[in-house]
Amino acid sequence: MPRKTAPQTQPAPAGPDIALHMLMNDSAPVLLDWVLHHHHAGFRSITVHGDGANAQATALAQSLAAAGLIDFVPATRPGIAHDKARQIRALDLALEKAMQDRNDHLLWLEPDDFVIIDIGAGQLADLAQGLGQFPDLLSLTMQVAGGSGQSRYADLAPTERFRRGTGNATGKMSVATPLRTIFRPQLARGVKPARPTLKPKFARGKEPVTWLNGAAEDVSERYLQKGWMTMPDQPGLGLAHVIAFMAQDRETFLLRRTGAGKTLPFITPEHLRTTIQQYQRLNFAMADIGPDQAFLRAHRDRRADFLTRHPKVASRHAAVVAEFSGRLDRLLANQDPRAAAIITAFVEGRPIQATAFDWPVPFGVTATPPALSEMDSAWAERLSRPEAEDAPQEEDWDDTDDDDAQAAPVAPVQPAPDAAPQIAAPAWLSDLRLSGQAHGFYHSMPNYACTYVARSREHLLVSFDNLASVREHPVTREPWGYKFIRKEGWSHLGILSYVPGWFRDAALHRYLMSLRDSGFFEQFDQVTLFGTSMGGYGAAAFASLAPGCRVAAFSPQSTLSPRLAGWDQRYPTGKRSDWTGPFADAAAESRLAAQVWLFYDPAVDHDRRHVQRFDGPNVTRVPLRHADHKTALMLRNGRVLSDVMRDIATGAATLPRMMQHYRACRHLPDYLAGVRARADRGTNAARLTRVDRLIADLSRPGAADR
Repeated sequence: MPRKTAPQTQPAPAGPDIALHMLMNDSAPVLLDWVLHHHHAGFRSITVHGDGANAQATALAQSLAAAGLIDFVPATRPGIAHDKARQIRALDLALEKAMQDRNDHLLWLEPDDFVIIDIGAGQLADLAQGLGQFPDLLSLTMQVAGGSGQSRYADLAPTERFRRGTGNATGKMSVATPLRTIFRPQLARGVKPARPTLKPKFARGKEPVTWLNGAAEDVSERYLQKGWMTMPDQPGLGLAHVIAFMAQDRETFLLRRTGAGKTLPFITPEHLRTTIQQYQRLNFAMADIGPDQAFLRAHRDRRADFLTRHPKVASRHAAVVAEFSGRLDRLLANQDPRAAAIITAFVEGRPIQATAFDWPVPFGVTATPPALSEMDSAWAERLSRPEAEDAPQEEDWDDTDDDDAQAAPVAPVQPAPDAAPQIAAPAWLSDLRLSGQAHGFYHSMPNYACTYVARSREHLLVSFDNLASVREHPVTREPWGYKFIRKEGWSHLGILSYVPGWFRDAALHRYLMSLRDSGFFEQFDQVTLFGTSMGGYGAAAFASLAPGCRVAAFSPQSTLSPRLAGWDQRYPTGKRSDWTGPFADAAAESRLAAQVWLFYDPAVDHDRRHVQRFDGPNVTRVPLRHADHKTALMLRNGRVLSDVMRDIATGAATLPRMMQHYRACRHLPDYLAGVRARADRGTNAARLTRVDRLIADLSRPGAADR
């Protein structure tokens, strides 16, 4: 590794104007060293976004801001459950602030990332001189440091404590690692931790960009068209890189993923197991990494001098250290003895039996949020689409028909005796494999499943199966509306049902509530829940999971509870479900939604009575006469269901607009059959004759265009 001399005492030469942003993640114990390190490296515009972990952390950040080292943005959503929501907000603010301040470049770092400049005195001016001309984008290779055998927290800079990881600043690397990218804000339409999302004209090469790595090599073709990982045999090292202290010591790793408030949570078996597994994956113990001893001594001297000159910062840093150092004892005091034994063994580095993760979680206690893969995944790139698209010729809505509740299940097709069964992968599974990035998840339960595909944070659509979906092939099936949502480029959480049980399942309820508590729904600017019949009940019943959401329910049941809707005897299987507990009354649960759109045929007595139970000011009833119970199918056959859902999801829906969409269905055979059936119920024979004549006229070719 190139030797770095101890920094000089004179002021650092002016370097490039780079706005540095970071979101705290219970990282107050290393905040002081992180800020001092990057301030000395030449970053003059440093913004720290708070996490509200505890009062001590906030006070330290405020004192560093008062000392003029950082700008501090307090957290609006404290708590470990809102990690992802805070990150999305902070990334947006970083780009917005950089544009407003007219910074030349922007860099997003995690709180464990330390930029190391490997030439000169280790400052940005040296890096700029080594590059010659600062590029539009500069992607720095990340070296991942492990715990170096340390078990307990100590108040020292990570660069001093952890000395082994994925490689040093020269030569080949042991594994491929992510990037940290310095970029011009004007190029980006969004920011991700690894690199920005470029505006289409730059991403598609219509306007060229200069994109270099930490060895001043041109990587524009690779990173515009391929992944965001460095290649181990071409790591791009020499001028600068980033050390990521992801693992640190065992105590710190565990505590930062558990909670930081006055009341520490009860640790669930799954959370503790997953946390330990994550540490084992990140705890690299390979090549030597990090700056040399002269660099470390200089940092120690700067730190001591700064704390002497800023006693208030020193006092608040000491309070942070005291809180963090005593947190493990506070955590252990409130755990199940089996959990406490595993935590102690993990911190001490002793082996743990896989069967030991088994203890009950008391009812009503504050527990750790689920360690879900979606909480750790980078956002997927929005799928690129042509600038202009023709309107689809067919509606992208399969299995819209909600079959009669008494229909027999459809038997699966059996392969020939000598033929190997061929099972096609569902579209959502194929989409999850579009790149090496994690794009979503699949969570399986005995009678239900949830599949999630991430595409954008602007919209999340949550679909609920209907009875027709229940009888589909359980492997190849897709969530209702999947093709439409994919074409729109929106994120999609599909609730798959394998039984006609109206989502009355305790395991499903626990999982959806765990998503809510983890901050999953809060990641999105807008959430829309939708479904038809049984799925319409689900869309309205689970609206309370995402307050402020929108609901589109087609021919929904408000409940099948015998106490509340004993008059609806159409669905005996559904009525046999357990209608006690949460989410039992969709009319009550949907009151937390911003808008509830209910589509129904007033002539269907049971559907009308269900709709009348929704009496909140957020409810808009959309009467679709002659649609019978198949309101969604009527809209689909009229090729307007996509228009209806698009309007609701984007907030453009109005009752006149919905009725205007429905006018396109007046020529459908089912609609005309409904008109005739109504006329046939009367006693006026002349009127029935006129209706028959009108239907015959409308049924002629080209009548729908008149």
